[in-house]
Amino acid sequence: MGVLTGSSHMRGSAIAVVIGLPFAFAATAGFLAGMAPIGGEAEPVAQAASTAPAPAPTVEPASTPVSTSPSATPSTIDPYIEAMSGGSETLQQGQSDRSETNLGDSDVEILNWVETDDPVFFITIDDGFDRSPEALALIQDQQIPVTAFLTEFAVRDHTDYFNDVTAFRGSVQNHTMMHGALNDPTTDVEWEICETQDRFEAQFGYRPWMLRPPYGAGPDEPNVLKYAEQCGINRIVLWNVVVSNGGEVEYWEAPIRSGDIVLLHWQDNLAQSLQTILDLGREQGLTPAPLEEYI
Repeated sequence: MGVLTGSSHMRGSAIAVVIGLPFAFAATAGFLAGMAPIGGEAEPVAQAASTAPAPAPTVEPASTPVSTSPSATPSTIDPYIEAMSGGSETLQQGQSDRSETNLGDSDVEILNWVETDDPVFFITIDDGFDRSPEALALIQDQQIPVTAFLTEFAVRDHTDYFNDVTAFRGSVQNHTMMHGALNDPTTDVEWEICETQDRFEAQFGYRPWMLRPPYGAGPDEPNVLKYAEQCGINRIVLWNVVVSNGGEVEYWEAPIRSGDIVLLHWQDNLAQSLQTILDLGREQGLTPAPLEEYI
């Protein structure tokens, strides 16, 4: 499968070992927001500084971090759409320069592609806020194996839809409770990971064994590895191809190749984005396969 225990295996300009995508700006700017010019979750556009005098500061009472409150309402728009406007160079930068320091004592494997000679690639779809009937119809018509990395808050009342989506040898996997960046010190990492495990087991009838950190942030953070392992996760799955909501494709290394893990999001144009990557795969003689059967 192209990964080593307690390490990460990633594909670069050549097949390189890196610890994938914390996307350096993930924690602060919300890297890889939604899916846009392609890539990860994103840097918001900076606003021009106001020339008006600053208002007097006010003292706000201490508040609980949003990730620890099940009743909080996260934004339905990933900060993913603006992040990758720099193109492939940005995607490569986001997946490079990781440290393996924290991985030595962990049995959790981190990967952003799968080592295989089979002519296959893998469809993964994140979040779950927009449950497109057109996307479901396409998945059912072509019997596409889908690994759905779901945010619990977004899908807690939509069990049937996601059972249908993953019916073709796919599965529901962990994308946290509230989409909190796992390398943000205000995020309750244990709650984000482990509460999702418990709730998805109750909702879907099985316990996820894969985790995709929101924004690709913090996959090798000590607490992420600790709570992932404690709560039944043995794979942290990143990606090396992204398809935006508009159908643009961002590669680590073009064109799409055997073993590539494709990231999409549950957004309004998901059916179009799915068809785009299916067509590009077929041009290379590739078909989608269940990630669950290769790792």
